[in-house]
Amino acid sequence: MSKHSTIVGTKEGQAHVSTKSKWMGVVSMPHTGVTPHPCSAADLKRLGTFIKWTTDDPAVLTKLHDAIVTLVQEVGASGLVEIANSAKMTEQVWRTLGGAGSGLKSIAEEAAREGAPFPMPAEVLKYLKGFQ
Repeated sequence: MSKHSTIVGTKEGQAHVSTKSKWMGVVSMPHTGVTPHPCSAADLKRLGTFIKWTTDDPAVLTKLHDAIVTLVQEVGASGLVEIANSAKMTEQVWRTLGGAGSGLKSIAEEAAREGAPFPMPAEVLKYLKGFQ
């Protein structure tokens, strides 16, 4: 099982980034969780982000973990919540307009061509399954 845990310093304080290949140590569900550190129940609901990945390859999960650590250092836990909310809204609009599957990658590519890149690196978007 692939597992990474990093405490990150941000402008907002500390955040905990945790990446695992399994949910509860049993079910295959590669994911990264980001929470303020220390974290209360109210903080978890307001500032917690759960990212699901399309791969459980240990080497790729290590790279994804490192990329999220870097992103959280730059934008903080609240910035990542904003990115997640933007991604969820983008996918909702995509489905409403009749798009199949996740439209986030397609829309992010188009936005980048227009000079407004999505705030996550392309190598991260490549493996992004979704936010919860």
